[in-house]
Formats: sequence, structure tokens, C-alpha cells
Amino acid sequence: GDDEFAFYSIDLDPHLLVEGDNVVAVEVHQLSGSSSDLSFALELLVLTNTTAPLGNTLILPPSVAPIAGGYGAGTLRAANLRLQEVYGAANFPPNFAFWITELRFRPDASLGSAFNTTVGNIQVNLSTTPRAPGALSLTYANNTGADDLVVFSGALPLSSQFSGPAGGPKNFDIVIPLTTAFLYDPGAGNLLLDVRNFSGSSASPLSGQNSSSDSASRIAGSTASPTASGADSGIDALQIVYTTTNPPPRPPPPTVLLRGPYLQRATMTNILVCWRTSAMTNGIVKFGLTADALSWQVQSATITNNQYVALTNLAPNTKYFYSVGATDTNLASGPTYFFVTFPAGAKPTRIWALGDFGTAGQGGDTAPAVRDAYYNFAGTRHTDVWLMLGDNAYSYGLDDEYQRAVFERFPEMLQKTVAWSTIGNHETYGSNAVGHIAYYDIFQAPKAAEAGGVASGNLHYYSFNYGNIHFVCLDSELSSLLPTGAMAAWLHEDLSSNTNEWLIAFWHSPPYTKGSHDSDQDADTDGHLKKMREVFLPILESYGVDLVLGGHSHNYERSYLLDGHYGKSGTLQPYMIKNSGSGQVEGAGAYMKASSGPDANQGAVYVVAGSGGFATFQNGHHPAMYSALLRTGSLVLDVDGSRLDGMFLRETGAIDDHFTILKGTNPGPVHFSRIDIIRGAITAMFKTVAGKTYRIESSINLETPDWNDVSGPIIAIGPTTTWTGPAAADGGKRFFRVLQTN
Repeated sequence: GDDEFAFYSIDLDPHLLVEGDNVVAVEVHQLSGSSSDLSFALELLVLTNTTAPLGNTLILPPSVAPIAGGYGAGTLRAANLRLQEVYGAANFPPNFAFWITELRFRPDASLGSAFNTTVGNIQVNLSTTPRAPGALSLTYANNTGADDLVVFSGALPLSSQFSGPAGGPKNFDIVIPLTTAFLYDPGAGNLLLDVRNFSGSSASPLSGQNSSSDSASRIAGSTASPTASGADSGIDALQIVYTTTNPPPRPPPPTVLLRGPYLQRATMTNILVCWRTSAMTNGIVKFGLTADALSWQVQSATITNNQYVALTNLAPNTKYFYSVGATDTNLASGPTYFFVTFPAGAKPTRIWALGDFGTAGQGGDTAPAVRDAYYNFAGTRHTDVWLMLGDNAYSYGLDDEYQRAVFERFPEMLQKTVAWSTIGNHETYGSNAVGHIAYYDIFQAPKAAEAGGVASGNLHYYSFNYGNIHFVCLDSELSSLLPTGAMAAWLHEDLSSNTNEWLIAFWHSPPYTKGSHDSDQDADTDGHLKKMREVFLPILESYGVDLVLGGHSHNYERSYLLDGHYGKSGTLQPYMIKNSGSGQVEGAGAYMKASSGPDANQGAVYVVAGSGGFATFQNGHHPAMYSALLRTGSLVLDVDGSRLDGMFLRETGAIDDHFTILKGTNPGPVHFSRIDIIRGAITAMFKTVAGKTYRIESSINLETPDWNDVSGPIIAIGPTTTWTGPAAADGGKRFFRVLQTN
């Protein structure tokens, strides 16, 4: 009708405006012929962000453009501040790559002011990141993209006139001119702004906003730490100045490390140094006896992203420092990059065994706490051997899962200690059509017997020597588990040639467990637990295996000293337990074995250490196990000469179980190691020799003893024996003695 008025407000997207435009056209279509006197009044409101022409600009995120103030970021004020801010690609026009030449901030309209200052030392980087807003890692290095570029570094003069509307928003007049332009393509990912403000300044608090809906977020912390102390949805209001024509010259993106360095296939004289880069390069490893004198160099001519550079002719039991890089590029170096070659003979050896720890991104993930507990426990003590017991990367063993669960979790350990791994069931789920898995590209096993033992010819199973220890890695998941299979034949050959004092075997699916898997269930994991127990335990025990390690069950279990138990738990017989004690020196005493002799079947300890990432549930308590704990942690082993000490280290730092195996030591004189009286029963534990007969006697006094046989003949089956009988009915004092009768 003639008296009707309508008011419309139309926001024009600044992305639609192209450099050189000087006309804004508004086209209106009248869809009805009911009125012939339609007229318009057009008001064009332009938000001016600068007092001088800038060329092409964008305000990030666009939703912050009209916000007046009350945010007050200290990005340019706080000393020793590192801040990473991600601006989602959704904030940019699509299919539109451009050169960023300048960054501009504005003072907060409520908390800011005019100023003139200098930031004495600041570094600004830009990169394209796959990390989404709201999902930045607290580890700075995990967020930076392969094109990470230093766009400004050094002293930075800053000022602001605090100009603009009285109520804000103020003008973007806090300028950081980039010394190197950054080419950004929103189609390649999100924009990451990385600011390291080392010195601080008296700059104004900056404008911005805290919103979970603006496709932007940040993390912040100290410049002295590789990790941020917190993350939130806040973001600085940022104006970028860019150009799409006549771009300034820009060097190609620098080559950066994406993985490693990490160590593989070490021996007394050789080691393999491995790493992955963002660009195809050659590989150079420099090394020497001190971190500041890398006197030797090995160069690979292979141009690739994944380098495997072998160092040879090294001295045994020697600490070498190293760096990795390419021609004219150093990628990693310093005092924390070192390795120690294997010894020629026995030496005190620290072993860290970790199973089922690849839980990054999984619910209940405690792998970082387990890792930190070990780091705190070890302190400056070097880890000589690191055993990975499988399921290193959930859920499929894919390359990117390994990146998150292994390489981003354990960079310090990987760069100085070789990771020796066995295949877990989860490693096998991500195979391609021809059965190739990421595991094969990451771990470089000594299949040609480069580290001792007998050549296996494949990556699934292998052996290696360290000092006086022979390690055997078996494959419970992919290889034939038949007694006539290739792995069983190789194991016989390998063990028959072994002369080392200690024999430690490890694989994934354990022979005994009542954890989240049940070794009594024949179909559990396609029968792998059953077959490893029935086929491979007899071989190992016939050659005197001392310790067998597994994972798979998400708990911790540790056996007595066992031999000859190849059936289900209900078939366990007393004679199969070579020592029924705790194996603890301060309690029932250590498990003892002869160092050599015709009888190899002196027993072994079996450990399930599958709680490196989480502890889920248990099916019961296997009777072969002295200890069964539903707790997360790892296994620490120390071998010193003829003594082996094992301990289960909780994620809290507590030691919840420990045991000792001694070799070449007889039990010594017959004596009681412990006597308890509980609920009317007396239990005595005493040192014995397997096969010998003993008797316990009692007397009411020692002045005129009248010794009475209270036990009858006891035939020992191990170095520690336990007897239980009734306590004195009258509650009187009694004295006891134990005698060997043959």
C-alpha cells in the first residue's frame, strides 16, 4: 500500500570486493505489480579500519570487526610469552591464494590506549596447519605446518594513535611489517600465527574476542617450554594486508622434521639413524664424541622423505653425539641427540618394557602418565634397551596413528635409545591389499642377524644380543605358529647357537593371562595365546629361557618361576612351579637358577605388561601368577652380571611389584626366611634345594629341647618351600627348626 514502509539492512561481504572496485551496485526486483510508486533510500556505511589506503585487507575473524572492546590481549606486552593462534580457513574466501605482507592489530577500545614502544626481541611465524580451531595440540611443534616460516624476528617498533570511533572499534594501526611475505592458500589448511615475545613491551592491550563459534582459537604458555600451559577459544582481532599480483620473491618453504630422528638396528659397531622430512632431500648424519665436535659424517645420496642412514665402524660401548640434516640444512642437533653403542661384554643394563601404549586419542588414555613416571624414575640413568610389546598404535596401526602415539609421545627417548618392537594385533588391522602395514616402514629389524643370533630373513621375528643377554622377538600375530613352521625352525636354530648368560623372549599375545584376554579360551585372538603356549614355550624352556614378556591383556600379571605348564590353568601342577615364593629378596627370597648345566629347564618368569596405555578389566587370577594387578604402568628391568631385577612401575611412580632372579647361586644354609601365625595357622617359608627332603620340628623350650616332628617329610621342588600347619592349641610359646634329612 501507499503508506507502507519496509527497512532492510544488507551486510556486504568484504570478500566480494576486489582491488580496483569503485562501484557498489544494488539491484532490486519487484515481484508484485500491486504498487507503482516504489522508491528507495540507500545508505552505504563503510567501516574504515585505517587512516591511509592499505590495498587488500581482511579482518580475521570477520565476526570480530564490529566488536568494540573489553578483551585486552597481552600478545605484544607480556615477556616470555609464546602464543599460537589458528584462524580457520572458513574465515577466508575459497579458492583464493595470496601473499600476506603485513599483520595489523588494534588496541582494545575499553582497555587500550595510545602508545609508542619497542618490543626488544620478538619472533613471528606463519604456517598452514591441518589442526582445527578448538583442537590445537598443547605441544607447539604438533601444530606448525610444513611451510612454517619466520616472517619477522628481532626488535619491533610499535605505536598506536588509539584512533577510530569513540566507542570503538579502534583502527588497526599496530603494524608488524613482514620481512618475508607468506603465501597462504586456505584450500591447504588453516592459518597459524605463532608469536614468541621474548622481551615484552609497554604496548596497549589488544582487541579480540572469546567465542567458540568464530572458527578461531589459541594456546599459550612460556617461550622456555615446548608445550603450552592452556588452550581456549580466544583470538586476537587481526587485519592482514595482502597482495595477489606482483608477489615479492619468497624462498621455498624450509625443510622441517616431521618425524624423528629415531634409532634402529644397533650393534657394537653400527646403528641406523632414521627420520622423516617435509620435503624430498638427501640425508646427512654428522657424529662425534662431544656435542660440539661432530667430526665424522655419513651422507646418503637417496632423495626421499624417509631417511635411513647407517653409521658403521663405531667403537663398542661408546657414547656418540649426532645431528641429522641435508645438504646446507641442519634439522636436529644438540646435547640430547646421542646414542651409546652396544657393549662387547656384560655390563649393568637398564631395560624398559612397555606394552599396549599406543592409546593416543583413545578414552582413558594414560600413556603420557606412564611415560612420565618412567622418565622421573630413570632420571639421568640411560635406558640401554627399550622393548615395545605390541599395539603401539591404536586402532589400526596406521602411519598417522604411529605419529601421534609414538613419535609425538616419545621424541626424547626415540632419539637416544633403540626401540625394539614386536607386532601386536592392532598393528595388523591397517594393511593394504597386499598385506603391507606401516610397521614395516617404521621398524628396521635385524633380519640378517646384524645384531647377533641367527638370521631370520624377515621383519616379523628376530634376535639380538646386548652384553650378556640374548633377546628373542617372536611374532604371535602374522607368522605360522605351527611346530613345523618357519618361525619354530628358526627359533631352534637361533637358541642352539646362543651362549649368552641370560635369555629374554618377548611377543604380544601372552601364554598365561586372565586379564582382558583369557588364555584358557582356545578361540581368544584366533588361538594365538594357546598356540604360543603349546608350541613355543617348550622350545624356549628347553634352552633355559629366563624371562618371557607379553602384552595384549590390559593389566599387569607376573608368574612364579615356572616350567612345563603348556595347558590351561586347571592343568597347573605343583611340580611345574619351580619356586612358589614371591621372588622378592626381602621376603621369600630371589628365584635362583644355575648359570649352566645339563638341566636347562630350571624355570622362567612370565610377565604380562599390557597396561602401558590403559587398564580395562580382568577375567580372574591365573594360578600361575604371583601378582595380578588392574593398574597402568610399565616394566623396568635391571640386569647386572648374574642378577636380574624386575619391577612394575605405576603411572603414579609407585612400585607395586618386584622380583629378582639370581644365577649361579645355591640357596645357602637351610634357614627360615619367614614365619607367620594367622587365624590359628602357622606358615613357615624356608630355603631349600629342589629334590631334597626336609622336616619341621617344634619344641616348647630351648634349655632342654624336646623336638617333635610337626610336618612330616617335605620334598622341595624349588629353592624356597612353604609349609602350613596348626598353631599351638594352648597358645603357649613354641620354637621351630627346619632340617634337611637327605
